[in-house]
Amino acid sequence: MNINIEYCVVWNYEPRALSLGDELSNKFGYNVRLKPGDRGAFEVFVNNQLIFSKLQLDRFPNEGEIITFIEDLLKVI
Repeated sequence: MNINIEYCVVWNYEPRALSLGDELSNKFGYNVRLKPGDRGAFEVFVNNQLIFSKLQLDRFPNEGEIITFIEDLLKVI
């Protein structure tokens, strides 16, 4: 499984991205790739599929929300 987090360096979202990356890596055992970006982005991709977009929802993910999305994806696979 390929997990990527694009985060905005302008708004200093790196700590959030690092925290979420560690949480996902610990939970699922996959390496999480962090990609610096801009535009206020905090986007989470699994296997190149966008599963969460701060740009679309105008909010950060809720506690456990990304884990739930990934667990749901794993049930389908």
